Amino acid sequence: MKIKHILFSALAGSMLTVGCTPEEYSLSSIDVTAAQLSEGEGFSVLVDQTTNYVTCTSNLTGKTIYWEYGPKPADGESFSVSGNYVGQSYKVGIAFPGDYYVRMAADNAGGLAFGEPSYFTIDQINTDLISDEAWTTLTGGVGKSKTWILDLDPETGAALKFGGPKWFFTTGQNWDSFHNAAGANYIDADPWDASTAIDPTYASEWYWAADYAGNSWICGLADYGEMTFDLINGANVDVNGTKGTFSMDVDAHTISFTGVLPLSCGADADISSYCPSGTYKIIYLTDNAMQILFDGGASAGTPFSMNYISKEYKDNYVAPVVTDITLPEDWMDYIVPKNQNITKYKFNEDAPCTWFDITGTTEEKRTYTPVDLSEYTFAFNSPSNTLTITDPSGDETAITYTLDDKGNFTFKEALPVFSLASDNADINFGASDNQLQILSYEIDDYSGDLSELVIGARQYDAQGNFYEYQAYRLVKQTGSAEPERFAVTLGFADTGWNFITHDKLYISGEGSYTFSIVPDGTCATTDPYLYYIDVLKLLKSHPNADLVLTSIKVDGTEILGSNESLTDEAISRGVGDVATTGRRYLLNPWNETSAANTSKFKFSTSLDVTLNVVYDAGEVKLK
Repeated sequence: MKIKHILFSALAGSMLTVGCTPEEYSLSSIDVTAAQLSEGEGFSVLVDQTTNYVTCTSNLTGKTIYWEYGPKPADGESFSVSGNYVGQSYKVGIAFPGDYYVRMAADNAGGLAFGEPSYFTIDQINTDLISDEAWTTLTGGVGKSKTWILDLDPETGAALKFGGPKWFFTTGQNWDSFHNAAGANYIDADPWDASTAIDPTYASEWYWAADYAGNSWICGLADYGEMTFDLINGANVDVNGTKGTFSMDVDAHTISFTGVLPLSCGADADISSYCPSGTYKIIYLTDNAMQILFDGGASAGTPFSMNYISKEYKDNYVAPVVTDITLPEDWMDYIVPKNQNITKYKFNEDAPCTWFDITGTTEEKRTYTPVDLSEYTFAFNSPSNTLTITDPSGDETAITYTLDDKGNFTFKEALPVFSLASDNADINFGASDNQLQILSYEIDDYSGDLSELVIGARQYDAQGNFYEYQAYRLVKQTGSAEPERFAVTLGFADTGWNFITHDKLYISGEGSYTFSIVPDGTCATTDPYLYYIDVLKLLKSHPNADLVLTSIKVDGTEILGSNESLTDEAISRGVGDVATTGRRYLLNPWNETSAANTSKFKFSTSLDVTLNVVYDAGEVKLK
């Protein structure tokens, strides 16, 4: 049976006092005597050595009673608080044998004052008090230990579960914010399953699952050590050699540390300021992963979690081998369009061939010299399920096929084999198993039509093991030549993360383009926070492209060049959230130099930025 407000702790040696206790006042300032706050006249203590429950009952009436208990301190040591409670009586279960204290305080006009502690002994262990599954998950079980580390590889920055060691939350959230009555949680639940879906972002609640790869500012890349919990002659915790004790309320999903702070990738002062009581919220706990939330209230700053994985999980982790290719749900609408019986393709002449791993996610571009493939055509006839390949001499090869729901073409006749490279005889079109897998495709942002199809032939080693895809890039042919266009995104937001929306924007070649944003009533344009301009997919076709800033006008006033950090050279050049996106970050709140220009981007009528688009600057500029 679970009992609310019952904490389980253990006797420890020399410990620091991490938990908060009420401020103590002298008895002369209140109207209770020392005897009224001490065992006997003031309260009674009943120890049940059979169950290890200790019941404390106050004899005072008309007062708010405060209880505190913990291990009996050694001579000269301060009290270490393992648990506290407000109420006329207090029942606490103590799992482990040892010497303990309890003391009582009462309120009055002068505040709170403690009486003398009452000492008692627990004779034997009661494992029933630590039988809840959470104790075993955290510690490994009675008589065992379990070590946890931050979810951050100190050498590579990789994370196995959470993507990074630290996430951010709104204040006031707890276990119930991220779990439902069905037992599902916000990380592992299927968001499309209504019975298990978890959405913690409703109302004013939100969280940011920050990945380390894109947010290395969160902490330095380092080995932050280990945190070991055990239930060996007590509930003990060791953080990088500093020993303490812990207690856990399995109903409230909280954990308290005495004598030590939880393992973190930040300063101890930050941890203490967010949770000076030494009690923290657990918001996720499985055999392999755990999140502890540090929430000091609105005045302390943005709450955050430390994200842990078990050391055993890290040491024995084997990356899963995924060989199924996952395509978007509507992929068939583009590959087999309902309004088009025959779809024709030609090779991408600049890069007709490339290579992918067996997951279809990692591309490796190898050096070779393509032969002239301009006269080859591929015509897919979807009503008859026939592929007709026409070679440069005009000869046609018709092959029937089936297309399964995973995007895999299986051909009933052999595909023709022909060379793709003039300097490598092993690079040929064909498929030894008569199958071609759709790996990806591109959609033109302007027309919304498919523009490029990437299909791969499985490659097998001498033992018959599938080890990679040799992929072919095919460009869809349309009735007339379409100009090359790239979509543009303007990302302007205020400090409340309200973004200005805008119509679809495009560039259609090299030259000068002016992009304007105006107030839309949802974003406070006089309270700017960030502003960037993205040109999508630009770097895929033009890896040496550049976006040169020639003008920034705020309400008609030019600000480009108004200081040395507001020049084309000083403003950040880079890539967007996708590596093929070119980005100019005009106002970056995470860059101290850029953020210093925030006030210059306040506008009332319009913010106009002019870019000169260059497809080949002679070297990689946006990186």
